[in-house]
Amino acid sequence: MEEDPHQPHDKLFKAGFSDPVNAAAFLREQIPDELSAQVEWEAMRLEPGSFVDSQFRASESDLLFSVPMARRDSLLYLLFEHQRERDPWVGL
Repeated sequence: MEEDPHQPHDKLFKAGFSDPVNAAAFLREQIPDELSAQVEWEAMRLEPGSFVDSQFRASESDLLFSVPMARRDSLLYLLFEHQRERDPWVGL
């Protein structure tokens, strides 16, 4: 049985964005138009698995999607971490 994310915010984000339609709608607005135009959003599928190290599972949630992009099978990996303050290093 998979453990629920410790933080309720992470659980909410994971539940909402596990739906490929919701994730696609969000990502279309967040990535550059040139890249978004190459993605076949309607074919996006949620894939099983998690890549978060066990020591960070209490504070992070991740989702993996497969999607055709530029006529090639591609993977989109989303890592969510709810933060109370802005952190310019969060991407690293």
